[in-house]
Amino acid sequence: MELFEIFYNYLLLIMSVLAIGIFAVLQFVTPAYGMTFNNRWGMSIRNKKGWMIMEIPVFTILLILYGISLKFTDKPFNWVTFCIFILFELHYLQRAFIFPLLIRGESKMPLSVISIGIFFNILNASMQGGWLFYFCPDNYYKISWLWSPQFIIGTVLFFAGMIINMHADRLIRKLRKDKNDNNYYLPVGWPFKISNSANYFGELLEWTGFAVLSWSVSGMVFLLWSMANMIPRAKQVYEKYTQFFGEEFTSLKRKKIFPFIY
Repeated sequence: MELFEIFYNYLLLIMSVLAIGIFAVLQFVTPAYGMTFNNRWGMSIRNKKGWMIMEIPVFTILLILYGISLKFTDKPFNWVTFCIFILFELHYLQRAFIFPLLIRGESKMPLSVISIGIFFNILNASMQGGWLFYFCPDNYYKISWLWSPQFIIGTVLFFAGMIINMHADRLIRKLRKDKNDNNYYLPVGWPFKISNSANYFGELLEWTGFAVLSWSVSGMVFLLWSMANMIPRAKQVYEKYTQFFGEEFTSLKRKKIFPFIY
């Protein structure tokens, strides 16, 4: 187990460094999906299938890692790690199995983007599952953790972010008239008044909450990756809205992702 823990710690370090590199790369490279889709990224499939294929692995692998830990390790059942596990899986239950079925339009997603997403999700499941089920000290998550300030504050942030994310996605989705409408429209109202990419802001708030409630390096590394991906993405979306809607959009003076800041 000590050897596995060494590998795990190196994984966290490498993923932290890679997140910084990805953030830098995404200042110049625009992934081709959603409103930035193009054919230069290779073969594509419908984004409904793409989202499911990309997100199911993280949900499934974390579930498997949890099952293996219960059966093959001597770690006792822990209510705190179980609750943290459920919160993480709740997000990906919605993201992998519900969100794709609600998508309107027939946009496409390149297999190259899907492959990158799958690779990250496998590593992320390994990071979160490794900490929660294998490497965190037995006395780290005592039952009193459930009423500790970090768990309460983190859980509030997590659900607040989830509500904002899902509500923003719903508003964007409703702008399209039917399942065959592939046009893009300018979302209005709350929470878009405070953030042009309110869906991304909500998800970042979720993972900030997760990092706080788990109080773990793995949670922080995931938040770092989320920021490295979503902050440049919000900038790219902002530029697309400027291109599509011109002064109608720029006159709104919206922040790209963080309310009142950026």
